[in-house]
Amino acid sequence: MLLIFIILFFLLLSAFFSGSEIAFISANKLGIAVKKDQKSRAGQIIHRFYERPERFLSTMLVGNNIALVAFTYFTTLLLKPYIEPWAGDGFASLLIYTLIITLVVLIFGEFLPKTRFSLHANKALFILAYPLAFFKWFLAFPTWMMTGLSNFILKRIVGLPIENQSDALTRLDLEHYIADTISDDHDDIDKEILTNALNLGHLQVSNCMVPRTEIVSIDKTSTIAELIEVFRESKLSRIIVVDGDADNVEGYVHHQQLLENPPSIKKVLLDIPFVPDVMNLKDLMLQFIKSGSSIACVVDEFGGTAGIITLEDILEEIFGEIEDEHDQEDYIMEKVGEGEYLLSGRLEIDFINDTFPELELPEGEYQTLSGYIVMTSEGIPLQGEQVELENKIFKIVEEDDTKIELVRVIMSIQE
Repeated sequence: MLLIFIILFFLLLSAFFSGSEIAFISANKLGIAVKKDQKSRAGQIIHRFYERPERFLSTMLVGNNIALVAFTYFTTLLLKPYIEPWAGDGFASLLIYTLIITLVVLIFGEFLPKTRFSLHANKALFILAYPLAFFKWFLAFPTWMMTGLSNFILKRIVGLPIENQSDALTRLDLEHYIADTISDDHDDIDKEILTNALNLGHLQVSNCMVPRTEIVSIDKTSTIAELIEVFRESKLSRIIVVDGDADNVEGYVHHQQLLENPPSIKKVLLDIPFVPDVMNLKDLMLQFIKSGSSIACVVDEFGGTAGIITLEDILEEIFGEIEDEHDQEDYIMEKVGEGEYLLSGRLEIDFINDTFPELELPEGEYQTLSGYIVMTSEGIPLQGEQVELENKIFKIVEEDDTKIELVRVIMSIQE
């Protein structure tokens, strides 16, 4: 009976070292750093392991080898009276010992502990922090000998340089930390916000800008009265000022400047920065913060105006839709009959599909319903005209020279 307990002890010890090794490799280092900063004793212990990871892994390897040697020896003693009487003490019995011991070690000493520990790596390390610290101290001498010997072979014989370095925190560590620590249903919004913020570096300006066809602008030669009328009709707080057409953006005017009773648009014209459409949102947001500006003109690879982007557009990528001057709710969006819809041309395609999924409008380089119709039909249909796209009829209810304002969408009858 004592022999069985000894065998189980060394098998558990092997599982402990194997599981701790994979947990150390799989753990989220940011979560450990946070625990350390929170003055958690376990967090401080584990964090020290990561300062010299090669020593910790060497300790686990030495401990596992000692446990496996002891397990093999005592298991052989246990099985010997049952196997050698009919298999002899030669190669046959050795093969049987090897098969049994290998199978037990692979299942209970490797596969099961590594699977469980990798799924809950940080939790396992924090729970086992004190036993791990003990074995790191207890096995310090054999670990030092093995590490020194291996370093000597690698450096002097193989010729590989030996560098001691700790792993830096990565974006993946932060993503995993967010997923692990914010898991409750009521924290889903916080989790989404943090994830969106991480994704800013992967989104380009072209993903969230107001496209060229949606820009509300005024010529720099227009009068203040005309500017006031544009403000009134558009309900925007800023109007883009152009010289002739949208490819010649001069700047913009903020509605608060009208309180100064300016004699002309040129007197209140504000400079606007120009950014490429392939610039990522994180860099643009940093540029906005450093410069103190909150609006930029987006240009394409040919130097033409692709659209306008504001700080609000970037914040919406993080926090979701912000009710302000470009609200979808300000646009017409009604189901007026069976398979018939009245939609503003400025509504975004993904917003329409979320509201009326049965429409299944295709996504593309355009962002709005107006852009979809113009790009697909290769022109701006006149008021009263209708076009058929994707088995749907789009009847133009209102339009101006540059964009479609209101559309009646009719689902075609399918056989």
